[in-house]
Amino acid sequence: MIDVPKAPKPRPERTSTREERDESAINRVARSSRLTRDLLVRLERRRLAGELDSEVWDDITAMLDKFIPGSSARPTPSLQPPLGGSQPASANTLPEIVQALDRLSAGLETGRIYDRDVVTLGPALDRLGSAWVRRTSR
Repeated sequence: MIDVPKAPKPRPERTSTREERDESAINRVARSSRLTRDLLVRLERRRLAGELDSEVWDDITAMLDKFIPGSSARPTPSLQPPLGGSQPASANTLPEIVQALDRLSAGLETGRIYDRDVVTLGPALDRLGSAWVRRTSR
């Protein structure tokens, strides 16, 4: 029996730099619609949670506004009072609300409302669903 020493595995001559690893990760995300969608959804969730409310993130939140219309990093004052406030829905506005809900339902069912917009709609629809359950379970 002859003892043959095992040769060590050759090490790479150099390790990749942080910039190279970052570039590789960015390329992977840019090539995949699933990864790109996941990144945008996570950023929007962080924005809605207030985690992106600093000057460092201002350019990113401005970019998100282009991809996720209707949402903004900082709340803008509303010109109209909210429907759920102290004013009840009148006979004039109730048909408009029903019509808007019908359009929303149809848009969700037919895919005219994109997945990226569902993230923005989620919190408002959660509040609506919770209010509906509380009101109708009395």
